[in-house]
Amino acid sequence: MEHQDWESIIVKIQNPPKTDDKKNNYVKSKESKLEEQVEEGKLSHKKMDSNYGKALQKKRLSKGMTQKDLAKRINVPFKMINEIESGKAKHNGQLMNKLNRVFQ
Repeated sequence: MEHQDWESIIVKIQNPPKTDDKKNNYVKSKESKLEEQVEEGKLSHKKMDSNYGKALQKKRLSKGMTQKDLAKRINVPFKMINEIESGKAKHNGQLMNKLNRVFQ
């Protein structure tokens, strides 16, 4: 290995530039936005609309299905159907699409 040159090069920055978000029009990353929301206590999950749950319950009962039957049909736990109908479930677009397909 006599033909290789392995000299170390060290680069130092004397005074790193300070970034001010407002002055430099700095675009914040998702992580930094999330961290700010955590610090401010503004994090919350979007809930499903309670009207959607009531409409779902009406459609389910009109077809003569129980919550367990519906849950088995779309392959989700029974508890999720119960939470949707009571308005406690977190918003889930995929699940809403599955439910809409069942009742078309």
